[in-house]
Amino acid sequence: MKIPPSPEKAVPAATAVRSEKDRSFLIFAGVVLAAIALGFKSELLDEGQVWALSLGLVVVAAPALLGYLRGTEEFPRIEHYIPVALGAITLAGLAGGHDSAGHPLIAELWKYGLITAAFGGGFVLSARLDYLRLRNAEKRGHIVLQEAILALVLAGAYLVIVTIPFNIILKLLWIFTITFLASYRSFRINGIAIAPRRAFLFALFVGQVVTFLAWAIEALSIYLVVNEGTKAVMLFFAWYINRGLVRHTVEESFTRNVVLEYGAFAVVLIYLFVSSYQPR
Repeated sequence: MKIPPSPEKAVPAATAVRSEKDRSFLIFAGVVLAAIALGFKSELLDEGQVWALSLGLVVVAAPALLGYLRGTEEFPRIEHYIPVALGAITLAGLAGGHDSAGHPLIAELWKYGLITAAFGGGFVLSARLDYLRLRNAEKRGHIVLQEAILALVLAGAYLVIVTIPFNIILKLLWIFTITFLASYRSFRINGIAIAPRRAFLFALFVGQVVTFLAWAIEALSIYLVVNEGTKAVMLFFAWYINRGLVRHTVEESFTRNVVLEYGAFAVVLIYLFVSSYQPR
């Protein structure tokens, strides 16, 4: 009497169930983080407390990311936590920050609610894409999504930092820090991964260039009339150009289209700088 063969498709089914469970956990973590960020807008909190709670938001997000991303030979490194850190800076500034005239950056609760919902969704999407990258399961278009998420949180952080009336030295330190973090993640995650030490040095280079531009704008404030939005755009373009030049130099992927792309951004940056000049 023959013994029927044992089923061989049970393992893939279990793997699929585990993957769905992982996604559910990630979505739950994103909802919790969005709910915490929504509490930043409470009238019981002053600006200093909001900034302190933003650090708590990162502390809560870190173990969630670690629990979701771990399981490969490469232990999740610091670059995977950078988007949520930049997002926390943006949310804290938008919730409790005020401009130079004393007006809140976002007064309407519903607008801030939409931003927190976008933060939760971005957290889920960014973590999912990092999960696929660690397992060599990236698909075409994932790099574009990673770039878009990083660009949004960095632009928001720039806008918050240049708008809130910080001390100039503290403001430059903030600009250098967020530029360094965004550059380091880009060199490590987006495209061909650069070794950590080289990525660290390249990120320092990009951070110095962008910080120097911010210093030049502040030093020439008697000649330049630049509003906060334009200033944030200028800093973002400087980051995008320098980060891209380093990336394509390392990858040896300079083409005519690449030169035209970064040349166009450089022309726009120069135009914004020159058009802001108003002699006394």
